[in-house]
Amino acid sequence: MWVRGSSRLLGLLLFAASCAAGEGCTLLVDSSAEQCSTNGDCTSKGGAFAGSVCGPEHTCVIRCTTNKACMAQRGGQPAICVGATGACAPLLSPDCKTIFQEDSTVLENDRAVVLGVLLPQTGENAASMKPRVNAIELARRHIHTAAGGLPSGDGASRPLVILSCTDADDPVRAARHLAEVVHVPAIIGPAFSGVTTTVARDVTIPRGVLVISPSATSPTITHLDDKGLVWRTAPSDVIQAAAMVQLVATRLEPEVRTALALKETDKIKLALVHKGDAYGVGLAAALFRDLRFNGGATAAANDPAYYKELGYVDPLKTTPAEQAASYKKTVDDLVAFAPHVLITIGTAEAVNEVFAKAEASWPAAASYRPRHLVADGLQVPELIEKIGTNDGLRKRVLGTIAGVPGANYDSFANDYKVVFGTDTQPDSYAAGAYDATLLVAYAIAAAGNQPLTGALVDAGLKKSVPGPRAVPINAGHNDINAGFSAMGKDGIDYNGASGPLDFDVTTGEAPADIQIWCVRSSGGKATAFVSSGLIFAAKSKALEGTFSCP
Repeated sequence: MWVRGSSRLLGLLLFAASCAAGEGCTLLVDSSAEQCSTNGDCTSKGGAFAGSVCGPEHTCVIRCTTNKACMAQRGGQPAICVGATGACAPLLSPDCKTIFQEDSTVLENDRAVVLGVLLPQTGENAASMKPRVNAIELARRHIHTAAGGLPSGDGASRPLVILSCTDADDPVRAARHLAEVVHVPAIIGPAFSGVTTTVARDVTIPRGVLVISPSATSPTITHLDDKGLVWRTAPSDVIQAAAMVQLVATRLEPEVRTALALKETDKIKLALVHKGDAYGVGLAAALFRDLRFNGGATAAANDPAYYKELGYVDPLKTTPAEQAASYKKTVDDLVAFAPHVLITIGTAEAVNEVFAKAEASWPAAASYRPRHLVADGLQVPELIEKIGTNDGLRKRVLGTIAGVPGANYDSFANDYKVVFGTDTQPDSYAAGAYDATLLVAYAIAAAGNQPLTGALVDAGLKKSVPGPRAVPINAGHNDINAGFSAMGKDGIDYNGASGPLDFDVTTGEAPADIQIWCVRSSGGKATAFVSSGLIFAAKSKALEGTFSCP
């Protein structure tokens, strides 16, 4: 792992030293704190500035020629010569601290292609992101071992480099480094719908960079004015909502009625708790519209005594004090309402601050505890940890997530465990992250030797859908060369580790089946997420399979 520690002044001093050492460059200095914001600002100065370009520190420098010279200029720290600007770009930043590459010499190759990763790899959601980062690196390794890198159209391969960044602290800052400094053509991520929308609107769409999220599911993304630059391997939450609606009607409400010996005329109470971001608000809205319980009545038609919706603040947009107050009020209101069925939409904070604390605060003398239906964002290691040895709680938890088990997933999961061991599990959209990386690689193959842009990646992705002459390609190492070859011709029909990805090229998303999962135990302790045997089929819009939870 490289760690960035250079400042603007250090960059200038290193540049001066490299010039003195014979790097063939000239340091251009004037008295202003910032010399430029565009290349035109430099050339307009005239004289010694003629032909200079604006570097990432907003200083005018001589146009770069090689990655190796750029790294020498920066004291050996990772850097590339950006063809679009002619300036050296440092890869590392406060948010971008990890580079995945085959070895430390790869960046010396001027043909190397750098892609970005933008996921919340620090803070509360870090544990759930680790499998996705691992899956992206697994895809990079598969590309290297199968093909030596990305094809270029002239017979020579281009090494693939992954610059991995966290968006937990400042998503826009991290995205700007990738889009405006490094000039990556594509980013795998972000993870969350709200971050995806903000980053796309404020940074990547204006800069012509494509993003492909493995897990942003908000319905609002479908109709984003994105110029073709926002894709996702996860389906819209319209499908997940339909699955959850059917689970309430066919499993959870009947289970409550049977367990409590309720009459047909007796009412159950249902609560819906959601995170206050695009993901939580969007999925909650879809559920509110379609939920049916208590004799088939809608949520709106049910008396407030039987339906309650609670939203807590978006942690990315609020202070710790505001978050603490919001979580406490949510839990207090929830326990006071005492639902028979509790639907929770959120991420790691929902597990730690709502799910666990509501269970801990539930009156010991109560005649029942809630049956939990949790959305995809709660399929995180923290949920396993919080359930722990509480077997009664374990049996009351069901969840939903896009993607269903199959041969491609099994192969991916096996490869994942061979490389990364069993300390982490390839759950929670890891397969979608793997697919996103391979799909971007295939899209780049379609571009040949053209200078890479987000628009070219978008054009390539549009060749990865079913067609009369498209070549069927499965996820995994074995089909990579066939996929690269086909992308130079008529395209591919990609069957991913997360399932078939038959994209609507106008929206950049594909329908997908929803897996219904539960929690397995071993030795009296919760250990893993497993399929219940049920899926919600996107095509038939119905639950299929046989329910069998351990």
